[in-house]
Amino acid sequence: MKILRFTMIGLLAAVLFTQCKKDLPNDQSSNADLALKKAKLPEASPSNSYAVTVKNISKNYSYFESGVSSIPEGATAAGPAHPGDSFKFSFHAGPNHKLSFATMYGFSNDGFYAPDGNGISLFSDATTPITGDITSQVMLWDAGTEMNQMPGAANMHDGANTNGVVQLMSTVGDGYNYGTVATNLKVTLEYNGNSLFTVTVKNLEGSTTAISPVAWVVHAMPNPLFKTGMADYGKGLELLAETGNAASLGSYLSMNSGYVSPVAPVLWVLHDKKDHPIFTEGTPDYGIGLETLAETGNPGPLYISLMGEGYKTGFYATREGGLGDGPLFPGQMYKFTIEAHVGQILSIASMLGASNDIFFSTGDEGIKLSNGEAEINLTHLIELYDAGTEVNEYPGAQTQANTVENGNVRLLNDGLPWPKASQVIKVTIRQIDNHKEKDDPKKDKHNGKDD
Repeated sequence: MKILRFTMIGLLAAVLFTQCKKDLPNDQSSNADLALKKAKLPEASPSNSYAVTVKNISKNYSYFESGVSSIPEGATAAGPAHPGDSFKFSFHAGPNHKLSFATMYGFSNDGFYAPDGNGISLFSDATTPITGDITSQVMLWDAGTEMNQMPGAANMHDGANTNGVVQLMSTVGDGYNYGTVATNLKVTLEYNGNSLFTVTVKNLEGSTTAISPVAWVVHAMPNPLFKTGMADYGKGLELLAETGNAASLGSYLSMNSGYVSPVAPVLWVLHDKKDHPIFTEGTPDYGIGLETLAETGNPGPLYISLMGEGYKTGFYATREGGLGDGPLFPGQMYKFTIEAHVGQILSIASMLGASNDIFFSTGDEGIKLSNGEAEINLTHLIELYDAGTEVNEYPGAQTQANTVENGNVRLLNDGLPWPKASQVIKVTIRQIDNHKEKDDPKKDKHNGKDD
């Protein structure tokens, strides 16, 4: 995914949308007369208004991926890694992601190994993964939840509870010898290709402690596990640091990890049943703007092409709630109005933002507009399509690989764990009674915007 290309679509869409809105209502440009003469629609003055709502209904997860590595390599059951043993885990990530993890210093009361709160960067730039020994980025921390005692196998782990803060063990200055990170652990990062990394946390032969199962998380926001100088979040780190049980922290991270994607501005077009104005399934992209829409989220070039071919078309980029122009993030929506006849065909297209070239669509044949003022949920008619212009990556990785595919437009079916369209987007349509609407002089109907 080209860097910043999706973050720019709000500006691109705003410029195009504002310009076409000022020219003529309903997204007709200055060459409207010529377009209407060659239009493929039976009539140039539609008599019905349809209110369309597009909402991003996906869950706004805090983290990308997470898990628990609980079985040491070569073992058959969950348990600690003693000196000479190691834990290994794999995950997907992109240039905007970091890795955080935690494992208990087993012979302590509430000590744990982890990177700092910001986590470990996984790419040195937009395309280059980091590999090799990352032990230097791992530190020994005190969870601040239990009074420290002499570390060692004889430690009874019965220190008094405290209401302290998470801080480096070296800052605590309790006078005990925990060894050093470098003499106890070796942590390595391997890149397996296709956004997949593998981490090995090895407890070295000369280590002064066993270590617990490892809870890990891939994230973009800082401080997913703790923040230096602040009390434990109460999400399971205390249990891991005091007992080595990573299950509670792992469960919390799992419930809050997943794929999150914005939904790009929505292009719509009215056409006859025989027409496939946006694409024809199973054939290459027409080269009139779908590639730009599917790869960058910008509907402008496709809109201009469809206008030039005489189609009644437009796009919408203004989010409800005074949020301005831009893509829809979870919970946000577009509301706009189109003018059409009952029986005409409506097609829409909108990029799945956290992808290379995947877009939502009603399909190449579109949907037939019906009569009646009851709101109709069209979500079951919306599918995710692959534009076939760039090779897909793991959902949400968003590197800059941008490998040209030269494939066909098709239903998304690449074996990767993409969400269903209905898990991300909800589309509804309702016919408006024009006789009721026209009595309101303040109502401006171009593209459903009120001035």
